[in-house]
Amino acid sequence: RSYPGLAEKFLGFLDVQSQGQETLWIDTRSYNIVINAYAKSGNKNAVKRAESLLLQMEQMDSKVKPNILSYSGVISCIALSTHHKIDASSAEEILRRLEMRQEIVNHELKPDNVIYNQVINLYSKSGSTGSAARAEGLLNRMQQIANAGNSKATPDIRTYNLVLSAYANEKGPAEAEMILHRLETNGSIQPNAISYITCMDSYAKVGDVHNALRILSLMEKSFKDGNAEAKPTRRAYTSALNALAKSGRGDAGVRAEALVQTMERLYKAGNKDLEPDTTVYNVLINCHKNSSAKKAEQVLYRMGKRDVVSYSSVITAYSQKGGIEAAKRAQALLEEMKKEDVEPNAQTFNSAIMAFARSGGNGAAKKAEGLLKKMEEMYEGGNEELRPNAILYTSVITAWSKSDEPGSALRAEILLKLMWTMFKRGNVAMKPNVVSFTAVIHAWARSGENDAGERAEALVDQMIKLYDEGDEAVKPNVRTLTAAVNAYARNHGRDSASKANKLVKKMEAFGVLPNLQTYNSLISAWGNSKQQGAPMMAESILYKLESIFLDGNDDMKPSVVSYTSAINAWAKSLERGKAKKAQAILERMKRNSDSGRINVEPNTVTYTSVINACATTYGDKEEKQEALKIAYSTFKEITNSDSVTLRPNHITYSTFLKAVSKLMPGGEKKDSIVSAAFRLCCKDGQVDDNCLFQLKSSASPELLCDLLGGADPSEITLEDLPIDWKRNGVKQKQI
Repeated sequence: RSYPGLAEKFLGFLDVQSQGQETLWIDTRSYNIVINAYAKSGNKNAVKRAESLLLQMEQMDSKVKPNILSYSGVISCIALSTHHKIDASSAEEILRRLEMRQEIVNHELKPDNVIYNQVINLYSKSGSTGSAARAEGLLNRMQQIANAGNSKATPDIRTYNLVLSAYANEKGPAEAEMILHRLETNGSIQPNAISYITCMDSYAKVGDVHNALRILSLMEKSFKDGNAEAKPTRRAYTSALNALAKSGRGDAGVRAEALVQTMERLYKAGNKDLEPDTTVYNVLINCHKNSSAKKAEQVLYRMGKRDVVSYSSVITAYSQKGGIEAAKRAQALLEEMKKEDVEPNAQTFNSAIMAFARSGGNGAAKKAEGLLKKMEEMYEGGNEELRPNAILYTSVITAWSKSDEPGSALRAEILLKLMWTMFKRGNVAMKPNVVSFTAVIHAWARSGENDAGERAEALVDQMIKLYDEGDEAVKPNVRTLTAAVNAYARNHGRDSASKANKLVKKMEAFGVLPNLQTYNSLISAWGNSKQQGAPMMAESILYKLESIFLDGNDDMKPSVVSYTSAINAWAKSLERGKAKKAQAILERMKRNSDSGRINVEPNTVTYTSVINACATTYGDKEEKQEALKIAYSTFKEITNSDSVTLRPNHITYSTFLKAVSKLMPGGEKKDSIVSAAFRLCCKDGQVDDNCLFQLKSSASPELLCDLLGGADPSEITLEDLPIDWKRNGVKQKQI
């Protein structure tokens, strides 16, 4: 440990003691030693004290005068200071002082390329506006000084590489490559491996695979043309692999494999610089991570030494894949790490926890929480790397929010309260944020419990209160609002829609504006409500969305979900004329699409929802007849559609049969319609249990015998029917 303050005091003492003596007790080296001590100290006043010492030397009339090392030492102080942002301009001022002293006082005090490179390096690291231009300006000044006779200031390869890096950090890869080209055309200096790799790294940073590989090719060509300093290294190939990993391309894994295989081939041929190491294979795993967890795992067992990054990346790949089997595999890899004596870190556990959170399997949330408890045990056992934090707890809360198990929402909220308690007791790493709260609100939205909406809104209110008290991290956002509205929408309570509506207005006043998903949830809330006038409110929100979109807000373009939810609101209501109202929304949607006014086409669910509005119509004979006509025309339109994406599914067929059963009196005409619909259903392979049930409800006994055969058709089950009739029925899902 250095004590520059004591060293400076001793320097002052020696200075005083040597006054009047023939021989000085101190010299330039004495001052430089103290300046360098300040540079290494990390003292918050180091720069100020070093500059003060330099100034003393500059002002002295004695033999103690600064040399290049004196100025270089002060620049080092600026570079190594941890108490201030990178201050390249201050370093350049010190360099200017050196230049001026050389011109005016000491012509032998010639600055060299080392001290210029020090300042350029600071500009390179800063990345601030104008830093690249300043770095290049210094490069040009060095060349001018060298041309004027000071050969020590001649730019070297490090100078060019630092300027290249400055452009890469501030401007980006294209501008950095211009410096590389300038270097390639320089008659006296050739680019080295660092030159090419710096440019490749800049392209890799933005996922530009094409240009990263192009620079690698230029590097290979330069080496083949005789530039020994440009020999491609493992680091260069790693940069190209990083570009593939960053790109997110579907073929990233395949192309990365080709690069690594090239490295392996060249290494076996004698190029020891290209032996793939753990870092190379880890990047290869990341290239496979987004497309194939299985291939990522194959790389894991193909590589020699595996580290925590290797395992964590494969576990993340399985986490992103989703599904219970992927979650089990992630857990198995976590357990394997212990056998291989590889210590997992917090990220490893978080990836495994998220694998269960995304799996949707029974008991997944309990397993995710079990992993958290295991991690806590390891932390309490002395592994400081495994200290639990808010991210991990939030991941477990997310697992509970996706669970269908009873009590999941309550468990999520208990974990949130536990986080808050630990934070209040001094564990700052456990501080909940907006993501934590929103995850719990999602849990209540999925729960379907009677008080889900109220519990969700209570959490929103708590967030607002905490924010008003100064906690910026828990400020509710539009995702929070949408989740809370969704909690009311799924509640089906009589006044849930009104409460959801009030919540939206309250949040608007707070400054959180609803988005398309919020309004869609609000339409659903009114649709699920039993309040009088609910479908009219749902439809008014749809028209509000249309108006906002047509006024120029593209983010508010009504989606097929918006229109279909409004139709469903009519279908679920007890209002008279609801079939006609539902049909009117469908027709409006078609007109908007055909005219290009709002280009959103109805889908199978939209048509089926209109038929459902007919099937649930109650009232007098006239209203039922009108509903039957609408059901028939809507069904006919979808079955006659030429679109490959607009075809009736098993729900369409069963809903239409239900409409015929409810709205049409028995007789030959009814049997004719039922027969035709069921035969189409069989032809499309869409028969399921509900279709069969509705057929039995709507067809006469004679028709049942004709369609199903058997002594007692009413006893026939789905398993008794030909496979071809039901080949698609169970595969279709309502959107």
